[in-house]
Amino acid sequence: MKKIFKCIAVLFFPLSILAQNKEILDKIIAKVDNQIILLSDVELATMQILQQNPRLSNKQELRCEILRSMIIGKILVAKAEIDSVMVDNELLDEEFNLRWQQISQGKTDEELKELLDLHNIEAFKSDLRMQLKEKMTVEKMRSHITKNVKITPSEVRKYFNSIPKDSLPVYVTELEVAQIVKNPPLLKAEKERLRSRMEQVYKRIVEENQSFEEMAKIYSEDGSRDQGGDLDWSKRGSMVPEFEAVVFKLKPGEISKPFESRFGYHIVKLVDRRGDEFHAKHILMMPDWEQVDTREAERFLDSLRTRIMQDSISFEKAALLYSDDKGLGSMNTAPNGGRIMSQDFSYRIPINQMDSFLSDLLDDMQVGEISKPHTFRTYDGKRALRIILFRAKHPAHVADFNLDYPKIQQEALEAKRNKKLMEWLQKAKNDVFIEIDKEYAPCNILDLN
Repeated sequence: MKKIFKCIAVLFFPLSILAQNKEILDKIIAKVDNQIILLSDVELATMQILQQNPRLSNKQELRCEILRSMIIGKILVAKAEIDSVMVDNELLDEEFNLRWQQISQGKTDEELKELLDLHNIEAFKSDLRMQLKEKMTVEKMRSHITKNVKITPSEVRKYFNSIPKDSLPVYVTELEVAQIVKNPPLLKAEKERLRSRMEQVYKRIVEENQSFEEMAKIYSEDGSRDQGGDLDWSKRGSMVPEFEAVVFKLKPGEISKPFESRFGYHIVKLVDRRGDEFHAKHILMMPDWEQVDTREAERFLDSLRTRIMQDSISFEKAALLYSDDKGLGSMNTAPNGGRIMSQDFSYRIPINQMDSFLSDLLDDMQVGEISKPHTFRTYDGKRALRIILFRAKHPAHVADFNLDYPKIQQEALEAKRNKKLMEWLQKAKNDVFIEIDKEYAPCNILDLN
């Protein structure tokens, strides 16, 4: 059962969207309330996991485990609806925008349609948003169920001692890395192009009495587009400062002139406000983040690297003072002295979780060395520059209780959370309608063991 929950993040990423051109004979193989699981969902997930783990031999067992994991996810979603556990729309919009920027990489809708062999880009976006919402609902529901689960040091020791000596995990090589990032400014021509387009839209709304909502559906480039730019109610501090500075100067029903934020250019319509809460709609146009002037950022980072190497300033202090990697839409390394975290929020990053560019860069560096400035793609899809500090290297080794206590503690806690979740599922499965194709009866899905 431990393997299942490691797969959930994979299974709920929109794999089927990114593989629409795969020809798989399809049929419904499971239903959970009004949700369905298709044969293609299972087959595509199986293909992805086999690509990542080619040594897996029992494909039918893997299919059973994937289907079980998917059904558990659907039960969690169904129960979330029953129990009114909802995903925050602002967080969903943020996640959608980040994922879309990662997928689009600055390409136009027409370019993406050709590249990904899509017939309907809007349907693609709608499916992406729906599957992200499902994934976030599963995560929130699981967190809600296991929120009170704690673990003591003696339980961690008992968990570790229960693992046979010849089955102790081998932890791969881990690296500690820090970065200082500079976001270069857009080229003047790109800013002017975007500002000109936004002013034309503003003119159509204000002078030609075009509907703000219709203009948002046509021109906006974020997750609120299909809702006519509606951002629903938000609290002060939940949006970037440039956005809120404009919103809190507007009166209900008033429309702002175009203004710039770190995401691009906006036009905002204030629907209503009550104290520090506001209900707004907006139109967002994002620039081509390839169109940036890197010269000054490169000079700055090169000079800063020299200062750090001469001990005029520490790397940690320089990251805190000068790195642009902070706040919404970033890895937020600046407050941590530039240190990059792993997927499990540790500063020791398994080498197999590191992106290939960074891994290749570190291959040619020594511990303690600082790289020269180089361009890279940020978490939110922008082109930026950075310098890298190779802080430490921890060789691969068999798990050791004292040396690897934080990892073992997390694994023991995860095992305890999974046990709690399985107890919850044994009851919850009786609260929803579940139907599984008889072909998958040997999987014993509903035993959930």
